[in-house]
Amino acid sequence: MFLDFIYWFVAIGISFLTAYIIAREILKRWRLNYRLENNDKTLLDDSSVKIEILTSAPEGSTFLNSVPAVLIDET
Repeated sequence: MFLDFIYWFVAIGISFLTAYIIAREILKRWRLNYRLENNDKTLLDDSSVKIEILTSAPEGSTFLNSVPAVLIDET
């Protein structure tokens, strides 16, 4: 009887933890898409954003890990 209570408690805890992780990831992706659509310039300095794929760069460009992006003003 007591073990059944503990098993149910653990099962409910794992279910809530899984739901929390999934909700957090969905919210994080939604916020990132929202910031990209609105051309949020703070993304360049945001340490929580990691660029893995370059979609537009001059030929011969390379990607280096842990190097912050710097906005070059051409005006």
